Amino acid sequence: MLAKISIVFGVVAILCILIFGFVFFEPFLTEKEENITVINKERWVGEKGRYFIFTEKEVFLNENNYYHNKENADDLYPLFKKGYSYKVKVVGVYLPFLPRFRNIINIIEKKDVNVPLPQRY
Repeated sequence: MLAKISIVFGVVAILCILIFGFVFFEPFLTEKEENITVINKERWVGEKGRYFIFTEKEVFLNENNYYHNKENADDLYPLFKKGYSYKVKVVGVYLPFLPRFRNIINIIEKKDVNVPLPQRY
């Protein structure tokens, strides 16, 4: 009986270490640069510093996160404009069947795709 309890306790301890280890090392393991085009953006109602950025392929989160070492969500949100393209640094894993969004850490470059071409008269 004691052996079964110690095995269960060991499995639970290992799972906790793996889960918290992933949360701690997630920024180092999953950091990527993505090119996105913003089609909409929304505030998370009732929670300060949490925003959604809708793109053609997926929905990103722009939130302050201690584990991602990010505290600039309020500064980044006004920089996103509908219809513009950006190169951003994101952290996280996107799984379409789970409501888990990747977090935008920073804007690397704003791409001016909506600039009119010069006209020759």
